[in-house]
Amino acid sequence: MKDVIERILVPADGSPASESAFAAIMPLVRAYAPEVAVLHVLEDPEASFMPPAQIAKACGALRASNVNAYLELREGLPAEEILRVAREKKVDLIAMSTHGRGGVVRLIVGSVAEQVLRRTEVPLLVTRPGTPVHDWKKIVVALDGSALCEAVLEDAVQLARKLGASIELLRIALPTYASAAGEVPVMVPPEDPLPYLKKIAARLEAEGIKVGIAGPEGRASDGIVRHLTDTHAGLLCMTTHGRGGLARILMGSVAEDVLRRSPCPVLLRRSIPAGKAVETSPKKKKGVKII
Repeated sequence: MKDVIERILVPADGSPASESAFAAIMPLVRAYAPEVAVLHVLEDPEASFMPPAQIAKACGALRASNVNAYLELREGLPAEEILRVAREKKVDLIAMSTHGRGGVVRLIVGSVAEQVLRRTEVPLLVTRPGTPVHDWKKIVVALDGSALCEAVLEDAVQLARKLGASIELLRIALPTYASAAGEVPVMVPPEDPLPYLKKIAARLEAEGIKVGIAGPEGRASDGIVRHLTDTHAGLLCMTTHGRGGLARILMGSVAEDVLRRSPCPVLLRRSIPAGKAVETSPKKKKGVKII
């Protein structure tokens, strides 16, 4: 993420669920006053080249609040057009919503958000319908002890500086099981996460950031969600691993459960370069800005 967030892309499909992304970006809008591109992709080439009324209304509401927002219409496959527009506009962030009753299951298999996450080079802000949005005065960063997970720290530090927020480093102490051949497995006490967290905290404090640490024991996803709820966190930051999309975020399938239940928006950052986006064959595209 750049020092200044100048452009945010918000894909919207016209459903009430997709509108939650508009509320999620407001802390960034107030802090950076970015340009906001609201993107609607028409999959049916025979459909009228007009935005759903709900999207036009949402974009108008942003402009009425003095947000530099405009509506972009494209034809094609949603994930490919989102990635294409993100590149063309050189956006600094993509904000998307999960979709209702299926929760993050909608994100996992062949979905738009999963494809975007797997192929984008910019951070992805994900929220779910009904998630309240508060000022981001407490930013939680979920770590697992790996250097890959620490890739999101730079984003969290930048946001903390701009928003005057504190950072809380969180690593769940996971119990493990061990057994000798033929014996019943025995639970082994988890490794103490505090020495690792204190080391990271000292580095951030040297940069002038107010930092807290937490290393509760338990199941990873439950521990993360419980901590977010108990501390009234405004934002969770975590890193994706590998090329398998959300199924590879953080620790296995942990993020699937976290995103489904998170009480706050989640900022996701890839820890390795994304795979090269697949370009569609050349075709006539339409795009329009509604001012």
